[in-house]
Amino acid sequence: MVISFFGCEAFAEGLGRLCPILGVEIGDGGYSLRAEKADRIGASLSGKNGVIYYKEKIHFFRALGLFVEKARFGKDFEVSETLSFDTVGMMFDTSRFGGLKLSAIKEQLDYLALMGYNLYMLYTEDSFDLPTRPHFGYMRPRYTEAQLRELDDYAYAYGIEMIPCFEAYGHMAQYLAWGEAAKVKDTASVLLAEEEETYKLLEEMIVALSKPFRSKRIHIGMDEAWDMGRGKYLDRHGQVPLFDIFNRHMERLIAITDKYGLKPMMWSDMYFRIASGGTAYYDESIVVPDSVKEKIPEGVEMVYWHYGEGPKGCDDYMLAKHKALGHPVIYAAGLWSWIGHAPENHYTYETTKAGIKACVKNGVRQMMTTYWTNDGSETQPNMLLLALSFTAEMAYKGADVSEDVLRSRFEAITGGDYDAFWDMSSYHNNFDNGDPYENFHDRFFGKPLFWQDILQGIYDQNLFDRPMAGHYAAYAKKMTEYGGKWKPLYEHTAKLFDYLAIKTLIAEQLKPAYDRGDRAVLAEIKDTLLPLLLEKTVAVHESHRQVWRTYYMDKGWRILDDRYGAMKARIATAIEELESYLSGKTETMDELAEARHLHSMSGFVIYKRITAPIYG
Repeated sequence: MVISFFGCEAFAEGLGRLCPILGVEIGDGGYSLRAEKADRIGASLSGKNGVIYYKEKIHFFRALGLFVEKARFGKDFEVSETLSFDTVGMMFDTSRFGGLKLSAIKEQLDYLALMGYNLYMLYTEDSFDLPTRPHFGYMRPRYTEAQLRELDDYAYAYGIEMIPCFEAYGHMAQYLAWGEAAKVKDTASVLLAEEEETYKLLEEMIVALSKPFRSKRIHIGMDEAWDMGRGKYLDRHGQVPLFDIFNRHMERLIAITDKYGLKPMMWSDMYFRIASGGTAYYDESIVVPDSVKEKIPEGVEMVYWHYGEGPKGCDDYMLAKHKALGHPVIYAAGLWSWIGHAPENHYTYETTKAGIKACVKNGVRQMMTTYWTNDGSETQPNMLLLALSFTAEMAYKGADVSEDVLRSRFEAITGGDYDAFWDMSSYHNNFDNGDPYENFHDRFFGKPLFWQDILQGIYDQNLFDRPMAGHYAAYAKKMTEYGGKWKPLYEHTAKLFDYLAIKTLIAEQLKPAYDRGDRAVLAEIKDTLLPLLLEKTVAVHESHRQVWRTYYMDKGWRILDDRYGAMKARIATAIEELESYLSGKTETMDELAEARHLHSMSGFVIYKRITAPIYG
């Protein structure tokens, strides 16, 4: 498609990046396209003359995607959107060992611009430079001031606001593990409140992290500080009501952000958890006392995060509860990117749709979605393009947007195959029969089965009544049949399925064969299936390494090298022990003799719990 642009000088930098992605050549002889600032977002075409309508800079780039999507059919059209949100944002987690390379972040920003996202955050715990603290981010992927400024400049060309995002209380375990941090450590993961050294550290963090960005907004974290006041703080101050600790810490923290003219937002959950007397967040009966509401510092925005694991329908009453706090509210959905090697798009779609409907009902005008990378950053980041796309479409077009519209939009702006990206979710389970999975944990078979020990098989019992080998084999084949721009990504996914097909086939056969004394099946597993599994393990390890080197900094990969190395070693051990048993050198195999108990899956399972649940 050839397009000549008129009145688009303010968008030239972005056009230069995005036109190649869209398959557009800038030049004469094709369509003529001009930009018009208006009170709506959209595009039109009459003959060869097109118009893009935009309210803000970011809307021009979204509407450019709309124009290309419609104009490819060569017919006149007019399309218009009325945005339900002032903010459509995305947060990427860089603190679970996977620090995206700058090239990968820029690629992400390109697609986010076409989708219409106008807010972007990199979630950083210790993943940015703090020159005064040698162990801050030590041996972990982190960003320099110059790199963050470069990213801010890149996003600014699209009208995307980048804001600093860090943790000012909990989730600081990586830094607090070092002796250097002893003076600011309350517990293993929580900073020490009411300690001058803590506020000195926080001021250094706030200055270092906010300096590269144009925005005066800053995300201060404050979530999941489960054991605050129960370590060194308890030794110094004794039992102090948790709200008193939290409010005093907030007062000191906001004094720092005020000092530098920053406008903070924070995860809201601790106000509700403390009020619950435990760790509950979504309980409808929770009441935050008026005395606590009055002490929430003025101007702090409350980020309500809900990814679907709470009660169905809770978004409605939780957003109402948040509005009652008397502060601006931001809704945060989740991309379900944190449970293994692939996202679970079905669940992301269901939960985001419910959240967006609740936002519209409650008049919440800011929303974002979160890309967490829990437990090793196993997912290839571009696998989330589909979830990012349908989230944006629901924000711009309404939660009930049709699948045809979602498909057309996604394929036009990414060049991806809509069905292929949906099929990546089959890593987690078999969704073909439409099972409702009322317990959301039941959806997530993939990661536990991928990493479980081949001999101990703590998740085997789940497979005896619900075998998965055939499912994974079918999807391994299916993924190889997709082609186009993202074929390497489909091939990587096929390797994941191929490995899981053999892994689950062994799990479905090994223990039952041992129990019934079927030496022929055990020999087949030893001589054929286990060597084949080793071959598939090597293949997926190599494929994953290539993915990592393309998108992530080298620091952090060692976590996955450890895991794949352990898998290879345990396969070799399984072959050796089966050989010893079948040859008569040993009378029993202790791990196979052990009964297989039903061990539930989890949407939040971590590698340590999979491989050594007694310690997890």
